[in-house]
Amino acid sequence: MAEQFTSCEVKAVYVYTEYVATLQKKVSRGCTYWQIVESRRINGKPRPVVLMHLGTAAKLLQRLSDSPSKPRTAKVLEFGAIAALWNLADECGLVAILDRHAPKRHQGLSCGEYLLLMAINRCVKPCSKASLYDWYSKTVLTRLLPAAKRALASQRFWDHMGYFDQKRIAAMEEELTSRIIQHFQIDLRTLIFDATNFDTFIASSTPAELPKRGHAKSKRKDLRIIGLALLVSTDFHIPLLSHLYPGNQNDAVTFRSVTEDLAKRYRQYSKECQHITLVFDGGNTASDTIEELDKNGYHFITSLTLTHHQDLLTVPLQKFASFQDPRLEGTTAYRTKKEVWGKQRTVVVTRSETLLRGQLAGIAAALTKKRSALLALRTKLHRSQLPKARGKGYTEASLNKHLSECASGQYISEILKVEIFKKNNRLDFRFHTDALAFDRLVRTRLGKRILCTDNHDWSTQEIILGARSQSHVERAFREMKDPHWISFSPSFHWTDQKLRVHAFSCVLALILSSLLQRKVAQAGLSRSASSLFEVLSEIKELVTLFPSGEKNGPGKPRAEYILSQRSPDQHRLCEALGVYRLAKSYAP
Repeated sequence: MAEQFTSCEVKAVYVYTEYVATLQKKVSRGCTYWQIVESRRINGKPRPVVLMHLGTAAKLLQRLSDSPSKPRTAKVLEFGAIAALWNLADECGLVAILDRHAPKRHQGLSCGEYLLLMAINRCVKPCSKASLYDWYSKTVLTRLLPAAKRALASQRFWDHMGYFDQKRIAAMEEELTSRIIQHFQIDLRTLIFDATNFDTFIASSTPAELPKRGHAKSKRKDLRIIGLALLVSTDFHIPLLSHLYPGNQNDAVTFRSVTEDLAKRYRQYSKECQHITLVFDGGNTASDTIEELDKNGYHFITSLTLTHHQDLLTVPLQKFASFQDPRLEGTTAYRTKKEVWGKQRTVVVTRSETLLRGQLAGIAAALTKKRSALLALRTKLHRSQLPKARGKGYTEASLNKHLSECASGQYISEILKVEIFKKNNRLDFRFHTDALAFDRLVRTRLGKRILCTDNHDWSTQEIILGARSQSHVERAFREMKDPHWISFSPSFHWTDQKLRVHAFSCVLALILSSLLQRKVAQAGLSRSASSLFEVLSEIKELVTLFPSGEKNGPGKPRAEYILSQRSPDQHRLCEALGVYRLAKSYAP
């Protein structure tokens, strides 16, 4: 036993003395360097093996002065929202689809990667191309999509945007939507079409066909606007078709211009769903467009102009039926059939107490404003008729013109009555609210909508809820007009081609945002886009940089990655969206 112990001890001493490490110097080109060398027996002969190059004496002193446990610096990178969007874009195969239609030589970032950067930026922190690198450098994209600063200069973005023309954008959108529908099993039974417009700050002298002065939704008559039409699903308002058009183009012309694209989409979608109902606003309707829809195979739900169907407005309210569904609380409806656009259609007249209350409140506010304007006009009229009054004064024709302007407006012109008369050979006027006209308006038109469809086998409740699904596209437009998330404006572009690419990047941002909301809802965590991005954007990736170590080599700092502390809600969102897959170091 003692002999065995002695033998082991001798062997251990032998190993220690055989592989001892020493500090040796090496002179190269007149400079002295230090290194740690170990003598090892290789092929039966002792050979020096360099374990680490330490550099010069000054470098060695610096390394010894630095505490290995004390970090040199740290970086905080935007992680949560960007990782979620990147993960979803990868699942959609977005970059591959874009690059397939806009190929370029293998140098630097591809066209698809540039467009993906633009879309992600629009989702979380919209900025100009000149400011995009500053944003990029503070995000996890520096690790996911490494790029030099010069590659993300604004000119490089503009160069690559030149690869995308209108035809290529349409082909990309068609392939992408087909991929999304098949992969995510999007519900296509009801689709919604609508249009809106966005302000631009393009000068009047700038030559461009898309930005025009028109009926701006923002009421900014001084700005040129561009129009955007979308076809979206009721399944989380995912855009399936986009169309950019001049800002002065009316809705009926816009709808007519996309009928060919709608027909192409129907042929594409009918492979997945045989009965597709298109819901659109009554302002888009015209006999020729409805004929095109009938030919293409779409079913439809739209609204009719109230004043064009007086026979339906005079139906007594006693004939209107109510509903048990809580979604239709306060709504009654009358259903019949009528020939519209050359065919028998199912027509539903609805009356909503909520809509009625809103319209009555609007009329009351408008009447207050109109009465104040009339009283102010009367004061001016009386002052102009005083002795030695300055100015031209009012004639009966000019007074009538001013009164017509004061008493104009929807519904107001019917219930606010104004009468001009002369008193002591002086002009004057009186005004009053016509109670009978107001009562007739409440009984026949206020709170009502007339819906028209060719879905004769649908229940009245299904028709009304189908028409109300227009709120999905309105929600999509509302998100695109949010100044903080998925923002369309400002565009920072002024040529038609660049505006088309900008609009497409915003549509891509809306697609990714809608799919994120859909995934979160499927996990039982329903959230709006703004709330979702706000919560995810609070999740950061912290990169701590330590002095260089043995594995990194001299001069290269050692980096440690960790995610910021997350709330239980943030943790559930990260798991639902697969965010942790992109974390370099993850601790729950």
